[in-house]
Amino acid sequence: MLFAKLEPLLSKAGLVLVDLEVSRRRGSAQVRMTVYSSKGTGTRECAAAHRIAYPEAQAVLGDPDPSLEVASPGIDRVLRSAREWAIFKGKDVSVLLRGEEERIRGRIEGVDGETARLACAEGSRVIELKAVAKAKLDSSQGGD
Repeated sequence: MLFAKLEPLLSKAGLVLVDLEVSRRRGSAQVRMTVYSSKGTGTRECAAAHRIAYPEAQAVLGDPDPSLEVASPGIDRVLRSAREWAIFKGKDVSVLLRGEEERIRGRIEGVDGETARLACAEGSRVIELKAVAKAKLDSSQGGD
């Protein structure tokens, strides 16, 4: 429920809610969220997300002082879902397919929910997301 409340609010601020984790510890709510902006995600963006999310977390979770941690995705984030592949369209990735030993490196060109199209050095390549053993953003390729 908190995700659904925060997603449109963060979107208005130019931020994408990548993931959200809520837990309780000794009766107090703990919230961890990752936000992303295609223009760059630094301290300013995380602080803006915190200002937006804190009162919503208080209201939705019924906790007057929840612990709220906001982070950027990082330069080598592991991609966990088709939704995340779509969020990071245009970014460089390193992909290991099940049963393969060599990684595929390329830039995400498009995602349709079941497949992703990568621009690789040897040309465009379509991969099935269910065949991915591990995929992560790849800052070593030198892209933006």
